Amino acid sequence: MESNASSGDRKPSVTALVRGLHILQCFDRPGLELTVSTIARRVGLSQPTCWRLCTTLIECGFLVKAPASSALRIGAPALTLGYAAIHGQDLPGIARPYMAQASGELGGTITLGLCTGLEIVSVEQTNGTFILPNQPVGWRAALTSVASGLCVLAILPEEERAQKAAALAARDPAAWPRRLARLEAAQRQFHDFGYVASSDMFDGQYSVAAVPLIEGTGTQRRYWALSCGGVRSHWPDEVLANGANTLKRIRNILQPAASVLNASRTIA
Repeated sequence: MESNASSGDRKPSVTALVRGLHILQCFDRPGLELTVSTIARRVGLSQPTCWRLCTTLIECGFLVKAPASSALRIGAPALTLGYAAIHGQDLPGIARPYMAQASGELGGTITLGLCTGLEIVSVEQTNGTFILPNQPVGWRAALTSVASGLCVLAILPEEERAQKAAALAARDPAAWPRRLARLEAAQRQFHDFGYVASSDMFDGQYSVAAVPLIEGTGTQRRYWALSCGGVRSHWPDEVLANGANTLKRIRNILQPAASVLNASRTIA
């Protein structure tokens, strides 16, 4: 089998296996059907190479040919693995191992927060070498006051975001212009970079970056945020950007599972 020895501390990886897993990750929505050419573009492979890998996955049952189409869809063994991974678990339980790994890599606190009304509430937290003081699990903050709340506002449907903005403005009209400017800046930042970062927490002592997660679909959606951060002197802009990109990678792994969590709970 082909393998690549990576430099530094990275362990060798089996290239064909990695590519096969990347192909399976393309099927990130229930019922999705993709042609080989579409898959090849998504994973950055030539079409012949992609076809050989897909053929192997078809032979193993992890992919199947869609009826009356040249497209492929996910097969029963892959569905079984996914169901086994998420059945009986909630989003914090699924996210916790990835959060702990990221805390070890980054040395900072990783927090998973849930949007409830006009606030973000921390539900799960893993710590690195630096622990944010006075921030135990269960802390609450207004959506416009922290990066995790701002990233949730940035992805809300326009009507829902407007409703929350109006309610937040009514809470403190005098402070709303400043908070609206912060929200608009967060929306631009999320659009450009896929995350929201803030370096002015606790009077500029701490830096935090956050990305959103959406649990469920339709009217059953719940909005979460993954955030990371630490003391400003150890988390300058370039370090914070690295942390934000780590969160984006975790989000890409978790989002497909988060999307079907509610559906999985109805299967008994």
